Amino acid sequence: MNAPDFEPRDIDASRPSAARLYHYYLSGEAVFGVDKIFAEHLFQLFPYADAWAHHNRKFLRRAVRFMVAHGIRQFLDIGSGLPTVGNTHEIARLGAPDARVVYVDNDLEAVNRSDELLRHQGVTDTVAVIEADLRDPDFILDHPDTGRLIDFGAPLGLLIVSVWPFIPDSDHPADLMARLRGRLPAGSFVAMSHASMSEVGDDLTRLAAEISEMYTDTSDPLTMRDRDDIAALFDGLTLVEPGLVYAADWRPDEPVDPSDPARPGNFAAVGYKP
Repeated sequence: MNAPDFEPRDIDASRPSAARLYHYYLSGEAVFGVDKIFAEHLFQLFPYADAWAHHNRKFLRRAVRFMVAHGIRQFLDIGSGLPTVGNTHEIARLGAPDARVVYVDNDLEAVNRSDELLRHQGVTDTVAVIEADLRDPDFILDHPDTGRLIDFGAPLGLLIVSVWPFIPDSDHPADLMARLRGRLPAGSFVAMSHASMSEVGDDLTRLAAEISEMYTDTSDPLTMRDRDDIAALFDGLTLVEPGLVYAADWRPDEPVDPSDPARPGNFAAVGYKP
């Protein structure tokens, strides 16, 4: 198997990483001190970061349940992050005990923690985690663990939840998505979300530049995009209802609070490959 095109990274405790920060927003646990310092600074600018993260995580769970209800029994979760409550394999197996999952992340801390969890749960025969990067889709799709668990002759569920913001335009995200989409079996579903500050209101719009500037000091600089840019990532797929909406609005389990200031900061959708 060819080596990945990206440079695998050692654990860097000197700078925050997107995976560790997201984990902090969700759980309040700081893996390293730099993560806590960064996150608390971000909360001063955008006090709703934890609510934003929970909207994102709940979307993932609902999307997985939706896919299971439509017959999906295998999942590829790219940019899965550090394990937390309600991981993809745990959600999928509530409705499909035979579900198989391959997790992918380029953050070594996320990979190590995920591997430890899977071994503790005794599920490594049907669930795996690999260190890889969204910018190298062929490495992911051709990885031995992907080949062991994913049958490309049957539909699968592809999850790319809040990962594209960390892929700059210079890496041609639309082309990367086209490569992934081209290898998906017909009948597959794709769930994606993307942070955006384009519709948060005039009083918060200025935060887009400030937050992006803050993330230049992390291992994963941030690229904000608007609704049209995010919709373009779903080209070639048929959006299931309700289409591209705020993550909190995608088939919610409970009534949505229209005044929630975190709500318009994240777009999400599920697409279907005919």
